[in-house]
Amino acid sequence: MAVYAVSDLHGQFHTFETGLEKIGFGQKDQLYLIGDAIDRGPDGIRILQYIMDHENMDLIIGNHEFMMLNAVNLEGKDRCNGRDADLWLYHNGGTKTYEKYKALSNRERLDILQWLQDRYVIKTIDLNGEHFCLTHAYFQEEFEGLKYSEMRYDDIWKIVWCSPYRDDWETQRAEIYKFYDYVFITGHVPVQRLRATHQFQKFNELRVFEKDNFYDIDGGCAMGYVEELNNGALFLRLDDRKVFSVPLIN
Repeated sequence: MAVYAVSDLHGQFHTFETGLEKIGFGQKDQLYLIGDAIDRGPDGIRILQYIMDHENMDLIIGNHEFMMLNAVNLEGKDRCNGRDADLWLYHNGGTKTYEKYKALSNRERLDILQWLQDRYVIKTIDLNGEHFCLTHAYFQEEFEGLKYSEMRYDDIWKIVWCSPYRDDWETQRAEIYKFYDYVFITGHVPVQRLRATHQFQKFNELRVFEKDNFYDIDGGCAMGYVEELNNGALFLRLDDRKVFSVPLIN
């Protein structure tokens, strides 16, 4: 049995499928997708349904699932007029997801919404004597181990949107992580951007960004195929920190 994490697939189902084959994912393994399964790419709904159908897979809520839940009608009706509808559809690539979502039956839409609302926003696990914290973007200990349905809108917003590594947030304090006895696994900010910000000579490597007890595994699927960025998906095996990189194919 092995435990894996991947993040920010953004509708790239074939990359996801290729990654599962590459890691030799089996029934005794466990996979966590740390947010942003949907949007920008074509097959976000397909990824959600695939994870829903596998008991050994789970999703941590990311900012894109958060926007979706606050955009669509929560009774499963074919409407998108919630408080985050414009933010989701017109500013964050939600239209591709919504088109596939609308094609589902009312029952299928309800199943997805109810499942998403029952997912964790911050998930902690113990593995081989180590403590791991899986969160899409940010950490506040008072929300540790809570599911989406157990949290307030404003509190979820901060966890899934804010990051010490984004220059547009007041939370630009990367040192916060070292005060906790966790290995933090996050996404949200593509590793190529982090490597460029930190002036790495080879910023366009599809490689995990690591700093002390913080790992970012967002391989940049949100950008679509960009040859010069060498973007794709990063599957991290938590047991031994081995990384399996899966380049995005045009």
